[in-house]
Amino acid sequence: MKIPEHRRASAYYILFTLAFVILFIVTSYQYKLTDRMFPLLVGYVALPLLILDLLALTDSKIGEKISIFFSAKTPEQVDEDADKTERTMAKELTIFAWMGALVLGIYLVGFLPCTPIFVYCWMKYRGGYSIRESCYLSIATTAFVYILFELILQYELYPGIFLYWYG
Repeated sequence: MKIPEHRRASAYYILFTLAFVILFIVTSYQYKLTDRMFPLLVGYVALPLLILDLLALTDSKIGEKISIFFSAKTPEQVDEDADKTERTMAKELTIFAWMGALVLGIYLVGFLPCTPIFVYCWMKYRGGYSIRESCYLSIATTAFVYILFELILQYELYPGIFLYWYG
């Protein structure tokens, strides 16, 4: 299975993400049973999706079948319709820095305080939305997370290390 030159940057990104997800899964097994259930769910859902995405980049029969199944297009048609914007390694690393900031924020101050801040900043500075739209989206996302996890699923969201230190 060979990955064409023009798809290799995407393949490297997927491989890096795949390595991170595997590390995420391995690390999750160090948590207590109830604490590791959600991270493992996320990790085990991400694994096959990343593998399918990687296979779809190849010039193989299975890659073509996966591409047609998920996008109703051959890999060549996907390439023609693809965004022609050049994605440099710096741009890819910038996205990882944003995600790293999110993870660090969640670790330090918890999910609920970090969610509206991250969504607002992402929508405003990365998405180009107006201040008003960014505010609405951050409030709606926070409400969705709170209602779904805290109220419906009754899953206690991580409150952050600062709450443990000072609470």
